[in-house]
Amino acid sequence: MSDWDSRFLKMATEVAAWSKDPSRKIGCVIVRHRRILASGYNGFPRGIKDTPERLNTRELKYKYVVHAEMNAIYNAIQHGVSLDGATLYAIGLPICSECAKGIIQVGIHRVVIPKQDIPERWQESCGLTYDLFDEASIQYDMI
Repeated sequence: MSDWDSRFLKMATEVAAWSKDPSRKIGCVIVRHRRILASGYNGFPRGIKDTPERLNTRELKYKYVVHAEMNAIYNAIQHGVSLDGATLYAIGLPICSECAKGIIQVGIHRVVIPKQDIPERWQESCGLTYDLFDEASIQYDMI
C-alpha cells in the first residue's frame, strides 16, 4: 500500500464519521492526481428526514439510504466534476454491485478498499462486483 492510498483511506474514514447511520458508517473519497474531487457517506437524500424510526429500522432504512459511493458520484455531478480516470477510496463495506455499476459508468478506473470480511448478506452482490470490475477493466485493490 502506498502512503497516498493510506492517506486517502484515512480521509474516507473521517468522511464515514459524518454518517448518522447507527449501525454502519461508510465513507468514500474520489481522487485524481492526488486531488480530492468528491466525497460521500451513507445517508438519506437531501431534504429527506433522517428520523430515529427510519434510521433504526433496517428494512425502512434500506429504502431511504444512498450509499457513500453513489453520494460521492452525485456530489461530483452536482458540481460538474468529471470522474473519468479517477480512483475511488471506500471504507466500511466492500463495494456492492449497484455502486459498481455507477463507478463503471462515470469512468472511475481504480477502486481501493481495506481488506475485510464480507458479511454473508453482501457476498452475492460483492461477487457480482468483482465480475463487473473485471469485465470493465476496473482495478480493484483490497489493501
